[in-house]
Amino acid sequence: MALAGLFGFQIGFAILRSRFSTVESLADNKPRLIMIGEDIQHDQLRKAKMTESDLRAKLREANVISYAQIRAVIAETTGHVSVLHCDDNEIKLSADLFKGVIGADRIV
Repeated sequence: MALAGLFGFQIGFAILRSRFSTVESLADNKPRLIMIGEDIQHDQLRKAKMTESDLRAKLREANVISYAQIRAVIAETTGHVSVLHCDDNEIKLSADLFKGVIGADRIV
């Protein structure tokens, strides 16, 4: 009974989220900009509940070999971390990639 009730609640909540933007905005977190270039945004890192060790591990996973390669790092709503990096600093970041990202006004 308890499992059926839990599944029913989850399905009902998913339907509400898909139909009402206010429910979606209350239930979902927003992605956070936790690094701009070589600068760590410590306030956003704390709010994303990450440590600098976690961040360095994610940079290594993304094959970053130098902090100079990093353009931006985003803590996504799914818990994943997106590392935007490249060797050519002449390439501009697309503002559209940062829609809805907390702290993106600092970069774009």
